[in-house]
This record gives sequence, C-alpha cells and structure tokens, in this order.
Amino acid sequence: MNPPHSSTRRIRSAALGQTLLIREWATGGSPHGDALLLHGLGDHSGRHDWAAGLIGRAGYRPIGFDWPGNGESDGTRGDMPTMEESCQLLDEATQSLDLAPSGIFAHSTGAFLLLSWLARRSGQDGALHRLRWVWLSSPLLRPSHGQPPLKIAIARTLARRFPKMTLGTGVRAKDCFHTGFAPFAESARKRAGGHHRVSLRFATDLLASEGVLLEEAERIDRGIAFLLTQGTEDRICPSGYAEELFQRLPTESKTWILASGARHEPFREPEPEGIENAARVWLEWQGRGRTLPANGSC
Repeated sequence: MNPPHSSTRRIRSAALGQTLLIREWATGGSPHGDALLLHGLGDHSGRHDWAAGLIGRAGYRPIGFDWPGNGESDGTRGDMPTMEESCQLLDEATQSLDLAPSGIFAHSTGAFLLLSWLARRSGQDGALHRLRWVWLSSPLLRPSHGQPPLKIAIARTLARRFPKMTLGTGVRAKDCFHTGFAPFAESARKRAGGHHRVSLRFATDLLASEGVLLEEAERIDRGIAFLLTQGTEDRICPSGYAEELFQRLPTESKTWILASGARHEPFREPEPEGIENAARVWLEWQGRGRTLPANGSC
C-alpha cells in the first residue's frame, strides 16, 4: 500500500523561539475532519506516512509537525520541549494552523506529552472541542524503565548545570522492530532522520512527570474514544504499563490491540498486515460513530 504524498512548510513558535516543520498529507477528502499526528523522541513526522495513510483513507486529513530537537525543526537533537513547554507548543501550533482535530495519533514519547495536554485542556474551550478519538501507538508511560539508577542520578545532577547536554538513550533500531541485519537497519534509520539522543533537561522532566501521568489520564474527557496499539515484545514501553493506562482511562469506548511477536514499532515489522487492518477498521468505525470490543490481539 503506497503512502500518501506529503508537503511541508514552516511556522515560528513564539513561545519557544524556534521554527517547526509542518507536514500535511494529501487525501481524497476529509469528511470527518482533521487528525493531528505526533511522533516520538528520535523520530520525525515523515516516518509516520503509514499512520497518515490509514487515517487519510478513513476520511480524515492528517497533519503533523516535527517536535523541536527532531527531524527538520529547530533545536539540538534530542532536546524536546518539557511537559509545560509541550502544552504551550500544542496550544500555539493548533491555533496557528487553525486546527481543531477530530482525532489524534501519538507514538511513544509523543503519547506521553499528549496525555498530559489532554488532561490539562479537557473540558476547556479551545483546540480539543471537536476531539472524538485518540490513537496511542506504543505509548511511553515509564521513562525510567530499563534505565540504571546510577545513570538517572547522574543525569539529574548534571541537568542542573548542563540542561541541554545530551546523552544516548540506548535505543537502537533492533529494539524497535525485527531488523534482520542490525547494522544495515541502524544505518537506514539514521539516513531517514532518526537519532538516539535526549537532553538532560527533557529526560529529567519526563522522570519527574511519570509518577503523576496516570493520575492525570483519569481527568481526560470521558467522551473521547481511545485505541492503544502495541507489540507483545516491546521492551522500550512494555505492555504492562499500557494495560494499567487502559484500565484507568475514564472512557468506556476504548480498545487495546496487541500485535503478537512485535516490538516497539509493530507497523515496521515484516508482516504488519494484522495490526494495520485492525487499526483501519477501528478508524472507520470512529468515522461512523460506533465502538469496537475493548481488547484483542493479532
């Protein structure tokens, strides 16, 4: 299935003093409204053509941006905006783009930042007043998972003096999907604009926020339908954390799809058709105003 064509432009964030790359995907029409796409750390919007294709074919107009510190937006690689800055940036970007999305797709770290924004803005007049669905792809919920305590302690100490200093995340292409020849996959990921860096200020802000994120999620508007997709072999964001989030989301319209044998990016696995079809059906049902069973596997 060929990905949709996309075009890019740039806008200036007054809140952060940085320029963002905006990406818009061409579709045959958007009877159900717009959909915002949010990528994760070390990623960029162009690597999510697959999601834009599914969303566009379901009748939505996909639009996204590269977070600062990633892709073609300004900033040191890996220096993403803090939780507070991310909320300000999402407010600003949706206002600048005149965007009131009907749906939002968010992957990994993008999902972490989105959940906080939804919790803080739910019930307010603003960009979220038309929001009907949210698709969380392999959501990051416990940034401390798998990180040595000594590394975390050193990062917190150094962050006070060198906030924009970056460290390696330790994540490699083989952790994201079954790669075959790992060095080739790693090289291809870098050529595609991926990286493995994180700034100390962003890392420590995530760590400080992880303890309250699930409590914040309980404040999200009950009228929003949620889809969670994840691989059973995801070691970056293990499914046990997603299960806890699934239970605590206040909405009754929620679906959790686990892809057997898949890692952090199940849609890049050699045979992604099962989870692609499941997500496609869910999106089409959202366009019809219907709901699906609470969980499943593929």
